[in-house]
Amino acid sequence: MIDNRNRIKILPDELVNVIAAGEVVERPASVVKELVENALDAGARRIEVRLEDGGRRKIVVSDDGVGMDEESALLAIERHATSKITAVDDLRHIRTLGFRGEALPSIAAVGRFTLETWDGDSGAGTRVEMDGGRLKGVQPCGRARGTTVALEGIFRQLPARRKFMRSRETETAWCLRSVEDAALSRPDVHFEMIHDGVGLLSMPPVDSLRERVAPLWGVEEAARMLSVRHSGEGIRLEGLISPPTITFSRRSRHRVLLNRRPLKDPVLNGLISAGLAGIYPQGRFPALVLALEIEDDLVDINVHPSKREVRIRRPDSITSAVRESLTKVEGPVRPPHRYLPAAEKIMPVTPPAAEGTLPFGRGAGDPGHRGGQGALPAEGQTPGPGPGDMRILGQIMGTFILVAGPEGLTIVDQHAAHERLVYNRLMARRSEQGAPSQRLAVPLLLEMGPSEVSGILALRKILESFGFEIDPFGDSTMRVTAVPADLPGAIAEELLRQLAADPDPAKRVPDEVALAISRWACRQSVTAGKRMSGEQMSRLLADLEATDSGLTCPHGRPTRVTLTRSDLERLFGRQ
Repeated sequence: MIDNRNRIKILPDELVNVIAAGEVVERPASVVKELVENALDAGARRIEVRLEDGGRRKIVVSDDGVGMDEESALLAIERHATSKITAVDDLRHIRTLGFRGEALPSIAAVGRFTLETWDGDSGAGTRVEMDGGRLKGVQPCGRARGTTVALEGIFRQLPARRKFMRSRETETAWCLRSVEDAALSRPDVHFEMIHDGVGLLSMPPVDSLRERVAPLWGVEEAARMLSVRHSGEGIRLEGLISPPTITFSRRSRHRVLLNRRPLKDPVLNGLISAGLAGIYPQGRFPALVLALEIEDDLVDINVHPSKREVRIRRPDSITSAVRESLTKVEGPVRPPHRYLPAAEKIMPVTPPAAEGTLPFGRGAGDPGHRGGQGALPAEGQTPGPGPGDMRILGQIMGTFILVAGPEGLTIVDQHAAHERLVYNRLMARRSEQGAPSQRLAVPLLLEMGPSEVSGILALRKILESFGFEIDPFGDSTMRVTAVPADLPGAIAEELLRQLAADPDPAKRVPDEVALAISRWACRQSVTAGKRMSGEQMSRLLADLEATDSGLTCPHGRPTRVTLTRSDLERLFGRQ
């Protein structure tokens, strides 16, 4: 006998609608997201979201957009009905938030659904009522131009789905997140959210992203965020990011917009994290709002029913755009400073260190550099203090440099600062023809296992770009004849063995290799506990001022911390 359960058959419409709804509607926040996006696509300037019991009892989204006539309203509740695309080619040039035509019928399939709308031209508005995906009635109604959609009893006929909903507070928080995302993508639109009759969020239109962020994360936090901007290779990036000294253990304040579409794409998050590497602490995440504009032929947003994930062509360009924007962020934040010698009456500097222990390159603080404000005064000349001048007070604990300036007391970690300088110099030299290297008087022979030899060979081209010269010398030996100019030959062996021990060295990128080289190079230069002369401190600070990403070391730790007058008064209980 043939088991009828194995026969292929067409699913009934009711079951098809429930399956489709499950792809779009996961929780009340999914409904809020889809309805708010529809309102924005309709040109709404004001959107109001009302919830009861975290959206589990009722969700109402009202807007003042273009609205619909009766015919369009009835078509809108049919699957795959949309006004946003008409041909296959349109899928390559999508700029609206919704386009699949699945949102309204999917929402209508999971509860009691009511749609009220008026286009401003018809004789009356239209009211459509549905229950569990079935049409219950259509009638005229009076209302202002725009659309209101209500959903009651979400998943009431789907107990298996309903039992997976969380608490009232959790579902409310998810709904709030959806509205916040939309508000960040459209600062020009007024958003309201009300829960059980209590206003939770009110965001009138504003002129800038910083003003939009202020009510979400606080006025003070918004003021501290740094502006980032980049344009090139079909990608434009603008946004705000907290400084490296303000980070979080999770991506709770990561907001990414692609072509004005809020996304939670893990691949995109990974690309952004790669761009932050070496500037922000590893395993920590800044608060950020990044708005990416990508040319249509470089991105495919039609890969997820809820449009939360995308497919990007040339993904490395995203990482490069983030990194480029971050390396330029410090320049416009404040003008360059002059670092004046320590005043004897405040604190004498520590005794000079031995000559040659600080292999600094020529930067803004080099006495031979004629760089305006960043240049040091000639020997024996005392500069007059200016409004942006920083006075070096001295060095404490052989580790930290104290600097007084207009912003307050700045404490600089000399090791972190120097590591940043070495790292940036390595990366800059790598981009030039032939990074400078020092030849070893006696070649270094490294006995290695087969996997380690394979690891070094996988990294050989990258290592050579930094100034190494490495050749196989037999089956299990590598010969090193030259190392980068900044790397003492005595520690090259430890560095190479560390790199060779990587379980997958082929995946290492030049930035990571530069990070490893700079870390080992700094062990022989300015480390914690080494005393510095006044000239050395001045040169270090001026070079740090002139370098890109000077706020942090390559590992993301801060190079300096500033205590403002307000901070000091708070520490002494004067506030």
